[in-house]
Parts: sequence; structure tokens; C-alpha cells
Amino acid sequence: MIRLITFSAVGTAMFTAFAAWAAEPQDDIRELKLRDWQPRSMLVTKATAVDRPKFPAIDVHNHLGTGKQTLTPDRVAGYLAEMNEAGVRTVVNLDGLWGDKLKETLAALDESHPGRFLTFAQLNFDGIDSDDWSQRERDRLEESFRAGAKGLKFHKSLGLTIRYKNGNLMRVDDPKLEAIWETCAKHQRPVMIHTADPAAFFTPLDRFNERWHELNEHPAWLFHGSRFPGREELLEQLERVVAGHAKTTFIGAHFGNNVEDLAAVGRWLDRYPNFVVDLDARISELGRQPYTARRFFIKYQDRILFGTDTTPRREAFRIYYRFLETDDEYFDCQASHHLQGFWMIYGIDLPTEVLAKIYHQNAERLLYSVNAPTKVSADMPDTTNRTAAKELHVKRVEDFSVTGDGSAKAWQPIPWEPLTRRGSEGADYNARVKVVYSQTGLYVLMNGSDKKVTATITEDFADLWHEDVFEFFLWPDERQSIYFEYEISPLGYELPILVPNVDHKFLGWRPWHYEGDRKIQKRVRVNGGEPKSGATISGWTAEVYVPYKLLEPLASVPPKAGSHWRANFYRVDYDDAKMTEWDWARVGPSFHEFEKFGTLVFD
Repeated sequence: MIRLITFSAVGTAMFTAFAAWAAEPQDDIRELKLRDWQPRSMLVTKATAVDRPKFPAIDVHNHLGTGKQTLTPDRVAGYLAEMNEAGVRTVVNLDGLWGDKLKETLAALDESHPGRFLTFAQLNFDGIDSDDWSQRERDRLEESFRAGAKGLKFHKSLGLTIRYKNGNLMRVDDPKLEAIWETCAKHQRPVMIHTADPAAFFTPLDRFNERWHELNEHPAWLFHGSRFPGREELLEQLERVVAGHAKTTFIGAHFGNNVEDLAAVGRWLDRYPNFVVDLDARISELGRQPYTARRFFIKYQDRILFGTDTTPRREAFRIYYRFLETDDEYFDCQASHHLQGFWMIYGIDLPTEVLAKIYHQNAERLLYSVNAPTKVSADMPDTTNRTAAKELHVKRVEDFSVTGDGSAKAWQPIPWEPLTRRGSEGADYNARVKVVYSQTGLYVLMNGSDKKVTATITEDFADLWHEDVFEFFLWPDERQSIYFEYEISPLGYELPILVPNVDHKFLGWRPWHYEGDRKIQKRVRVNGGEPKSGATISGWTAEVYVPYKLLEPLASVPPKAGSHWRANFYRVDYDDAKMTEWDWARVGPSFHEFEKFGTLVFD
């Protein structure tokens, strides 16, 4: 009886609760509004975290702000912190404007942090109806370039919203801009130009618009209607400009704003050698066509630049790395910029040599041209970066014995690679190097003419660089700020160290367990004299074998066919109490400017 009474009470309570629920109006899922739909994928797929890019990146498309009031030391420090965490070497700020604002921006970024920021100028479109507008802006642009601007930026407002007093739009191919294109060609400064926008932005905002969500959030981005020219018309205007100014380099922002039609972008790249594209804010489109995109990146690997269009934020950068470096499937890329299309993307898993070009080599060639004017800032370092083109192909050989004179057969077909004297003063000696590799280690042969053994140190792991010495630095993986340094004197003493180097603050340490198969094999041969301090000689040679086991703390070791290691080779001589230096890839005052190292390409 007790159980029966209890059950009845529970049943009554349940019935009462159900009746109350049923009496309340329930949302009909069939009436869910599109803006409220947030589907969650049920796919279980691989997720690869890529914290730092395979190579230090140059972000060619960013907006950091203008002037000293915006670019405070704290804000700039915040940018640098995010860049350092994400392995970004340099960011191009497109917000330089002109005049005093440009100078303030250059002072806060380019001059305060050499090599970390590059600033582009802009034009002032006020007064475009004036007959002297073109001359005024050409003169102003000349001044901007002399002040240190590295290029010129055009917003999408050119062609879309900038109008003359009569209401007509200023076209991308407006004759008033002829002097501007010519000035950029004269100073060899690239033009970053944003023309048009995604295809969906030029279609009606209706049920067929694939970027409905984004355009509802940003209605001002919709350019459909009689007030605006058609997207194809805008792209045709840009093409006429590119075609008509072969000496001016144009960077088509956002993949030329035609990423929905990669075949068309490819035709532009085929026709116009002065046209390149950046990938900023378009991985949402590239990542939904991964097979086509991968083929495109490989085919046009010399014409694509890395960029984000997103204020430096480590998580944004890392989405780009994941897209470029992995084959991850169906992942969300909103963090890279913002919601762009209601879909997921796929990684394109690019080869290492392609990544090197896209991350930094293409940008170095464009932004650090050796023919470009160099008078930009007294504090600007040597950023001509000839290392972008400095490569040494390394042949695979069978292991052999080190003799000190390079007599092994493996060396015979290998040409000498010259080192260049730094400056016009000092000893007029030569210096050169050969490099080969095997399954177990790297071989380096160094040779130079000389007249005297200026070396007194008779122990290993000493400060050999204060006397005659050959040196080489190996940086196998640019994702690490650690590289290997080796020095050897004409007396045969050595200094092998690992160097952690973060923002040019470095501290070396000796290899641990430096014995057995972890120990370097080395021999020195002095020519024309005796191997002793003060001896008169005609030159000397050092031959060194570095086992990969010694380099195990470093990533990307051992190398394989197709691997790229950054490296540099040096010589220092102190005859007649005067220091003379040589390098292979040109660096600045310090041999430890590792960003300027050359590249070993393993065949």
C-alpha cells in the first residue's frame, strides 16, 4: 500500500510537469533564422598545431596604424611580442599616409625597430579636381620615398567611392595617376593595390549570396547596384594599368581579388611579369579549393607573397601556417581574419622549397632590391639581404677520411665558393669554401692565402675569434632561434658551440658529451711554412667533418635531398695588427645576424 501511494504521487507530479511544458509555446526549429544557425561539425579529423612557420615570415599586408599617438611604445611592443611568438620577422604596415604622419610612423616602427617593420605611403585624394593634383601628389610621393616609405598602398576606394565633384568615379586607370605609376617605377617601389572585392560582394544580398552572414554583419561591404561599377569592370581597369606600366611592380592584394577564379589570376601572372599577388585574408577561399590552390601555389611559387591583413596576433598567424604547411581537413579559419563564407577549409601541405619563397624569399626580392634607393634612415640596417639569392648546392657523397688538404676524391668535382672581403681595408688575401654531405655528417673545406700565422691560443673552446680563424655557422631549421657555430685556427684548435639567439641576444654553450661519434673530425694544413705562431706562410687549409649526432639538439637534422639549411661562412685575419674579415652571405656589423645567412640546398 505504501508503494502504491508513492507511485501515484510521483506519477501525478510527472503528469503535472508535462502538462505545464506542453502548455508553453515551443520554438519551431523549422523557423530557425539563418543568422542564428551555427552548425557544429561531427567530423573527427587530424588537427596539427603549427606554432611557428617553417621559415621566418614577412607579412607584406598589415594595418598597424599611423602616427605617434597611435603607435605608442607599448602598442608597438605588443605587436613585437605577437610577432616573436609566431615567428614573424617583419611586418609591412600599409598605413603610412604622407607628410608628418608618415615620418612619425617611420620613427615609431621602421627606425625604432630596424628590420621588423616596413612602412608604405599613401596618396591624398583631396582636391582631385585640381589641375595640379597629379604634380602635387607626385612630389609628395617623392618626399615619402626619400623619407623611407618602401612602397605605395591603394585602398579599394579607388574605383569604388572616390569621386570628382561632378559625381564621376576616379577610375583605377585614370590618366591623373600616370605620374604616380611612373614615380614608383623610378624609385623601384612596389604598388600594393586593392581593387574590387570578393565576387559575392557584387551580387544581390538574397538567398543565393554565399556570404550572406558576413554581408549582414557589414552591409557597407555590399557593392551591388547602380551606384557602383561592376566587379569585372574594376578588374579590367586594373589589368590595363598593369599592362601599360611594365616597369612598375604591382602587388594584387587579396590574390588580386579574384581568388574565386584562380585560372584568371594565373593568366594575369603569365601575361604580366610585373604582377604578383599576396594571399592575405583569402585562405577562406583558397582553402575550400585545396587541390587547385596547391597546384597554383607550386606553379606560381615565385609570384606569391605571405600576408594576413590582420593586426599581429599569434593565433591568426598560426591559422595561416596550418593552411600552408599541413594537410589537415575541414577546419575553421575564422581566427585568421574574421568570418568569410559559411564553410571550413583544408590545408595544402606545400613543399619546403615553396614555403621558403612564399614566407620570405619572394618578399625579400621585392622589398630589399639591391637596386632600390638606400637613403632611408641613418639607423636602417643593411637590409638589401643579398642572402635571398645566395645559395650553395651541396652534393651527396660517401664518407671519407679528413686529411686537412682536401685531397679526397669526393672534393675534386666540387667547385670552390668564394668568400668576399668586408670593406676595402686590411689584408688582400682570398678565402673560399667547399661543402658536401654524407649519410652521417657534413664536410666543410676552407682555404685562404696568408703571409703569417697570427695565432697564439693553444687550447680548444677558447676565444679563437681574436686571432686568425675560419668560421662557419649552420642554422638547419628557421623555426628555432638556435644555430651551430664552429671556429678553427691555423694551429688546429677549435671552438664548437650551440648559439641560442633571440632578438640578437645570444649565449653559446659547448656541446655536451663531446666524444666518440659526437666529436668533430678536423685537420689543418699550413702551406709554405710551419704550423706555429708567427711563422711565415703562403696560406692555410682547414678540413672539418661535423657528425649529425653532434647537431641533434637542432631540428631538421639530418638533411635529406631537397632540405634547406641556412648557413654562413667567415674568415678573420689579424696580420700586421689589422683585422680583415670575409663572409659568404653579407651580414652587417655582427656575424650573428642570422636572418641574413645564405642557404645550403641539399641535392
